[in-house]
Amino acid sequence: MRRSSREFHEPPRAKHDAHSDPSGVRITAGTWRTRPLIVPQTGGVRPMLSKTRQALFNVLADDIKGAVVWDCFAGTGLLGFEALSRGAKTCVFIEADRRHADAVAENIKLLKCETRALLMRGDAFRIVTAGATLRNTPADFVFLDPPHAMIEDLEAGKFWPWVMNLHKTPLVNDYTVLVIGHHARLVVPAEIGDFMVADTRTYGAVGFTILVRTGQPDDEDG
Repeated sequence: MRRSSREFHEPPRAKHDAHSDPSGVRITAGTWRTRPLIVPQTGGVRPMLSKTRQALFNVLADDIKGAVVWDCFAGTGLLGFEALSRGAKTCVFIEADRRHADAVAENIKLLKCETRALLMRGDAFRIVTAGATLRNTPADFVFLDPPHAMIEDLEAGKFWPWVMNLHKTPLVNDYTVLVIGHHARLVVPAEIGDFMVADTRTYGAVGFTILVRTGQPDDEDG
């Protein structure tokens, strides 16, 4: 797989409120391994399953260490916290739903990672635009794991046009990697804007696709 600055690797191998239930939603590895996260029982949060998360981070491997990460449809922030646990330098969480954003804020406090985490409350489509001024950019990794219904139709809604234009925003540069979580039946186009599919994997009913910038030379070509 072509990369400019990063190569992916095959796997080597608190306190809760009445609306929260962390049982079964735990960080899988790293500093906070087995730590539970608060998940509001709103019906709107669908955390990526541990098997899929482990597979994803096995693919990303040591590239996540020291990385600047954005979790743009954070839910409870599970992917971002997983990245921080595994050594990411910082993570910016974007979440529009007040209840879910409150859960991210509580999870930041529980894990005592205020200096490494930034929560932005609002709509990612409005926050990440061509004219935006954004801290902690460009990102090394951008996690995009919205509700599956939002992205299942490639020709409808805001998600795919927004992804197609991400290269125009300050969020990404030539080396930014996108990770999209999706239903297993969804086939992500080979190229979206200035990004191309580098890897895609499915596990049961769900999967993820990794996209990298197009037009980059191989490492050995400089």
